[in-house]
Amino acid sequence: MRYKVVDDIIFMEEGFRFLLGVNYWSRKNALRMWIDWDENSVREDFSIMRKIGVRAVRMFIKDEDFADENGEINQHMLDRLRRFLDIAYENKIMIFLTFLVGHMSGKNWRIPWVRFEDLYKPHSIEKTMRFVKDIVERFKDHPAVAGWILSNELSLVKRAENRDEALKLLKAFSETIRSIDKDHLISSGDVPDSYMQETPNIRGIVDYVGPHLYIFDTDDVRQGFSYGAFIELFRNSGDLPLILEEFGFSTALLSEELQARAVEEVLYTALAHDASGAFIWCFSDFSLENEPPYEWRPLELRYGLVRYDGSLKPSAEVVKRFSETISSLERLGFHIDFKRRPETSIVTPFYVFRDYEFVWYRNGMGFWRIVQPLIISSMLLSSADVDNTMIYELDLEKVLNKRKLLVMPSLIVALSTTWRKLLRYVEEGGNLYISLSKGFGDYIAGYEAATHLWSELMGIENKSRTGALNIYRGRITISFIRESNEIDRDSKIIIDTPTSIYTYYAEPVDADVLAVDASERPVLFRTRRGRGNVYTMLIPIEMILALSDHMNLEDPYKKSIISLFRSIALESGVEIRYRTSSSQIEVKPFYGKDSDILIIINHGDPEKISIESSLPIKNVELISRSSSERSEIIKYYDNKITLSIDKKETLVLNIKH
Repeated sequence: MRYKVVDDIIFMEEGFRFLLGVNYWSRKNALRMWIDWDENSVREDFSIMRKIGVRAVRMFIKDEDFADENGEINQHMLDRLRRFLDIAYENKIMIFLTFLVGHMSGKNWRIPWVRFEDLYKPHSIEKTMRFVKDIVERFKDHPAVAGWILSNELSLVKRAENRDEALKLLKAFSETIRSIDKDHLISSGDVPDSYMQETPNIRGIVDYVGPHLYIFDTDDVRQGFSYGAFIELFRNSGDLPLILEEFGFSTALLSEELQARAVEEVLYTALAHDASGAFIWCFSDFSLENEPPYEWRPLELRYGLVRYDGSLKPSAEVVKRFSETISSLERLGFHIDFKRRPETSIVTPFYVFRDYEFVWYRNGMGFWRIVQPLIISSMLLSSADVDNTMIYELDLEKVLNKRKLLVMPSLIVALSTTWRKLLRYVEEGGNLYISLSKGFGDYIAGYEAATHLWSELMGIENKSRTGALNIYRGRITISFIRESNEIDRDSKIIIDTPTSIYTYYAEPVDADVLAVDASERPVLFRTRRGRGNVYTMLIPIEMILALSDHMNLEDPYKKSIISLFRSIALESGVEIRYRTSSSQIEVKPFYGKDSDILIIINHGDPEKISIESSLPIKNVELISRSSSERSEIIKYYDNKITLSIDKKETLVLNIKH
């Protein structure tokens, strides 16, 4: 099944088809599927998948069942694999085969021809590639095959010592397959914080980036927005197509109803953020309580859309409705005649995806903490109805002439060359928002300077002194002293920090002071440079919100943060065609010639909301809604739509102007 990439979206032979998929083990035999082969049960599973609209399956070659210590493949297993592919083709379901299944569901399983500690060594790579080549040569022409995936979370078996070691294995995999098969997709299958999922470093090696996201937050709204933000992080402004290769929610942890709502929220979020597909973990529950790893991981027994007796959970009904929705959107020309038009990008710091000597921030704080300000800033922008992407700092030039606003949240340091590029960008009409951080808690970047262009770019003078870091603890009040189109004079932001926050002292040179802290020290500046503006915030509000257990953005003093981001976007000339009445609602417009498609996701609690358009509205068509009858169009007139939308539910509209 051949593919092509159009504007970073995967198109199959028949055009754009969202790859709605599941990760699969047999409902009856789970991880014993290959050695206890039961063709009838597999057929039953695929019949259910077809009925609920599943289009793709990620399946796993359990290596210890398939091969011996020399990597020689068992012919009986090849016969079973062929029958599996035949069944998939009969049901018109695409298959993504995963090769190195050393880790699965909380246990590391043998890869017979290699010791775990040797996974990345040349002699082991050679054996692995012989195994891969043998499988690919046999099945590359099978009509069910859509893609090849190197591993299932190989870094949980053994993490590569460094980036080069990991990429050598991934390159060998890609080159081995490309030498015999140029028609099918290739990806790594690793965990999100691995070297093999770093989009700027794997482009040209794989065909898509496939993060596995299992987010469990203390803030329900933040959790909902986070999936879209992580998708933007890994998409890197369209550097590679993205398939959300794993996500899921166990009904050993959540009720079946909450699982259904969570699955729906993530599916529509993936669609709204230009993912080419999403594979749910997993197809079914299992009953093998005494089998490893289920004996000590009961959570893994209940991730399914389908119960182990074959009956459908509410989440399966969600998948069926979503399948119908994407079919409707595809008929309308989604991703062909309707596309996003983001004018704002968040800059991912250089130290996230590349190592520099004596730059310790990723290793010190870890991947998940170091990217949190990016995730929060994406959420704040989306809450302010500002569509946004992310771009890696070293790739900035790809978007400089396409973006009206760049955002650098809670920044510790940027490259000296980046600051010079940003100065030119602003002088030529771009706009820049920067918030600065010198650390939090035990992480203090005391002997660090974010920039050398304090006055030249930001119009401020760094007044920090040795032995006198500016420290905020507890309640932080930011008072605005100038009006904008979204913020009244005397408006306030009030946030509480659970730990010490370290920042700079600064005074204006030729910058305007927009806001001060409780001690009347300036903390927010605006500077004109050429045809653009630079906004500098000395309090890293994105990091503070990331550290907080609950953000409570509907609080009046937190709403001012949303107003600040919206105000900066509007002053930068960013189009905000659709504005929502609630910060917990995400609206993603896909613009067409005569109408727009709106994907509306309720990440929080509000039931009745309004959306205002900057253009007159002629007609509103409901394309799809969640199962709840409470989610509906109430009325529309002039430029305003009133909607009812239940918690964690969605609406998809076609707006004609």
